[in-house]
Amino acid sequence: MLKKNISLSDIQKYELCLYARDNKKTRTQYVDWVEQKWGVRVNESTITRTLQSKEKRLTTELANPEAKHHKPVAVPKLELALKEFVLCYQHKTILSDAILIEKAKLLANELEVPQGTLQFSNGWLQKFKECNSICQVKLHGEANSADENAITEALPLLQNKCAEYPPDQPDRTLATKQLSERKKSKERLSVALCANADGSHKLPPLIIGKYANPRCFKNVNIGNLPMSYQNNAKAWMLATIFQKWLQEFDYQVGIKHNKQRVLLLLDNCTSHKINNLVLENVEIYFLPPNTTSKLQPMNSGIIMSFKKHYRHHHIRWILEQVEAGQLIQNLKMNVLQAIQYIIQGWNEVTADTIKNCWNHVKILSDAIPRDNDENDDSNIDSELNRAIEALHLSDMMQVKEFLTIPEEDVIYEFLNISEFEDMFKSGTTDHPDEVDDISEMEIIHINEALRSLKTVNLFLLQQENAGEQIKLAGKIEKFIRKRKFNSMQQTTINQYFV
Repeated sequence: MLKKNISLSDIQKYELCLYARDNKKTRTQYVDWVEQKWGVRVNESTITRTLQSKEKRLTTELANPEAKHHKPVAVPKLELALKEFVLCYQHKTILSDAILIEKAKLLANELEVPQGTLQFSNGWLQKFKECNSICQVKLHGEANSADENAITEALPLLQNKCAEYPPDQPDRTLATKQLSERKKSKERLSVALCANADGSHKLPPLIIGKYANPRCFKNVNIGNLPMSYQNNAKAWMLATIFQKWLQEFDYQVGIKHNKQRVLLLLDNCTSHKINNLVLENVEIYFLPPNTTSKLQPMNSGIIMSFKKHYRHHHIRWILEQVEAGQLIQNLKMNVLQAIQYIIQGWNEVTADTIKNCWNHVKILSDAIPRDNDENDDSNIDSELNRAIEALHLSDMMQVKEFLTIPEEDVIYEFLNISEFEDMFKSGTTDHPDEVDDISEMEIIHINEALRSLKTVNLFLLQQENAGEQIKLAGKIEKFIRKRKFNSMQQTTINQYFV
């Protein structure tokens, strides 16, 4: 009698890939893990097939998480664009089936989908709606603009809601802000930051760029960086990107905190759509319109602290280039360097700064005690000012102006219907103003890395109180030498089989 082949659902495959990413096991051990978690025993071949597409599964939105067998989407880019259209417009107008089919045809034409690829029948539309959990939504009137009275009314309700969750629970606030490498640069990155109330858990930033694989990513293992990267033609926080982040957030919270629910505060950004999402471990609270600047902790100093640290790294980079003989008007920071500075800047935002901002908005019934009463950012303010002055620019920006560039606040704009095609069109990056002209990263060979590390070691030995840093350098050297040993072993094996 043939043994029945057990299949996993898409969400189970996703969880398996997530587990495998953080836990290196044998195929047999993964089989045991699946059986222990879901009570089913799969073949090792199922494990192999699933993990072969691990990277794709971890970066692709689950349209139907419980599906086990399904035909692949014929034109994923078209369906993603149509879903974004629905999420943005379903509360603005009635989207009938006829409108959706006509919009799909327009998208197909703009995306240059070959004729006959899709039939755009009612059956196709129903399948699209089922896969993306789309249903007709009743329209409501436009919300009135909020004022100080609205803030006064909302504050007690928000205090009561926050009182249900202790401040050390994770990830209770999300805010998005735009960064750019220089004021006139066309390069853009959007950054989403998330942290809990006592600053003990800061999520890796979500970074959104224009290009899926910028040239500066070549020869670099981008997965080593503690961040999540997404892209679209405008580097905006789209509703589809936000929903994907939210589902991942919900899953991670469940794993890290044993299914303990957390509260997530959100502003009313256009892309913050949660329609038809089922979140097991997250309760979402939307702040009333026009109250974000008063009630959102991120907007009360956390984002500004991050921007100060990021800008400080940026200015120091400019100084280094100028000192090396580069002309300041010709400088252009690549996306990889900007991402590294974003990560560093977020890491340098202290827990005390986060606590202080939460205390400032007064949405918690009890203030969170701080470890240090001094101003965390007082030093970075003066350092940033000195760094800007060191550039000796004729028309120098003031620090406040440098930190509050208006263009940076645009993380999403309500698109005209005709603009959706450009967001998802594959050929948009061919425009001369949008070309990624940064050169790819050079490959650093092992012996070169060891020589550089030797210089670093000598420098540390010449410093005072550098014992901990010398230990870290020793760990790095051990890592590099292990890589060298493995590389030599592989070379020997290859020679044996020649």
